[in-house]
Amino acid sequence: MPVLLWVLLGLMWILPPAALSQQTNVVIAPGTGTATFGGQGYLWLSQFANPGILGALYQTPTFPYTGMYQLYPGNFMRVVEEAGVKAGPFSLHPHVGVAEMYTDNVLRTTNKRSDFFTTLAPGLQAQLPFGARHLFVMDYTSNLQFFHRTPSNNVQDQTITGATRLDLASGLKIDLQGEQKMGHDPRGSALDLQTPELNKWSATSFIGRAQYEGGVMGTTVNVQSVRWHYLNNGQAPIRDRLSNYLGLTLAAKALPNTSFLLDFSVRQESYDDNKNLDNTIYTASTGARWEMTGNASGEFLVGYQHLRFTRAAVDQQGPVLSLFRRDQDSYDNLFMMGKLRWSPVANLHITVQPYRTIQQTVVAGTAYFTATGVNLSTAYPLGMRMELTTNLGYEKDAFSSQSGTTAATTARTDTLKNAAVGLNYRAVQWLGIGLQYVFEDRSSNAREFRYQANTAMLSAQGMF
Repeated sequence: MPVLLWVLLGLMWILPPAALSQQTNVVIAPGTGTATFGGQGYLWLSQFANPGILGALYQTPTFPYTGMYQLYPGNFMRVVEEAGVKAGPFSLHPHVGVAEMYTDNVLRTTNKRSDFFTTLAPGLQAQLPFGARHLFVMDYTSNLQFFHRTPSNNVQDQTITGATRLDLASGLKIDLQGEQKMGHDPRGSALDLQTPELNKWSATSFIGRAQYEGGVMGTTVNVQSVRWHYLNNGQAPIRDRLSNYLGLTLAAKALPNTSFLLDFSVRQESYDDNKNLDNTIYTASTGARWEMTGNASGEFLVGYQHLRFTRAAVDQQGPVLSLFRRDQDSYDNLFMMGKLRWSPVANLHITVQPYRTIQQTVVAGTAYFTATGVNLSTAYPLGMRMELTTNLGYEKDAFSSQSGTTAATTARTDTLKNAAVGLNYRAVQWLGIGLQYVFEDRSSNAREFRYQANTAMLSAQGMF
């Protein structure tokens, strides 16, 4: 067993609760679910497109204070609410995490190979309040992973973010965020091509949100633009693109604690070279947001999504781009998205997230896939310093074929199941320790994409 694992285990004994001079409740890491409304932007809602839903899924640890490193762009960063370290007008929040993980299937394939790997995660957030109600934030986070037996999986993910939050006296709230991210496609995701080296990329993004809540009516506008550039495995000609998103949510209060919702969005993909995949997805849906009692709340949308390819299909040049063909110019199906929260007993928090979305694909011979699934997570404090978390996920991914429904061969279909259980422990005011186990199972009618994996993680994180 690696030395680091023994060090982390030792921390749990060196810093027992009885030795602490300050009584504080256990820190619950930021919610791992993507916000359903009011700023989701270009939504990576699928479990296997947004690993933030599942914790240690994708061989990326969950830290007690900052949660999981956001692998993909598209979400507003978490603003640390604690006091921090004062440096003139700035409030500084340095943090560092270290995790040791073990998996029995490091490549997420039918040929299992086990490995230990270490994650280092230094970071810093600087906050500058101005104008009494506004805030400027600069943030740096990282996910540096080193595999003992499989160095081709090593990554150095880093994110630099600048954000401005305006809270105007009129009730209008405006969030603006720019971000530069170096990332990768994790093993086992629908974007993993099972190449010897992980797919790596850089993404430059801008996110904006304007939100107004009146007495009866409310409006939220979201915009996002992401410029993707792929760095290896010959992915640039296939996947380099500009992604744009515009969303509008209208809320009308029907009861004191219930609002009806109308939601409209347009999501556009413009590829540099792979022009057969240029497309726009239009979504229109309706639903409600409610807080019927003190222990039950939720949001839910259901509607229609329409995928329209921008250009007429052509025979593209080259041995790779020529594989991306299609005979359909459009596709329609049901859209669904929700987040339902319930506390049946004191301190037990249950969250259910159903979803159905169209996702982009990178598999030759396909143009898109539809992800339909549900995620169930729970959190329950065990005393003052420890929290028990669980997660169950189910998803079905239905891929298009290059010839649509008339294909001679059956289109790829994956069924994904996963379960996770974890403990978060607050040793002292600034130090947290986490333990987590995750089981993954992907069955597929394409044998090369089937796998099962067991992953265990022990982490420690200090934050000021």
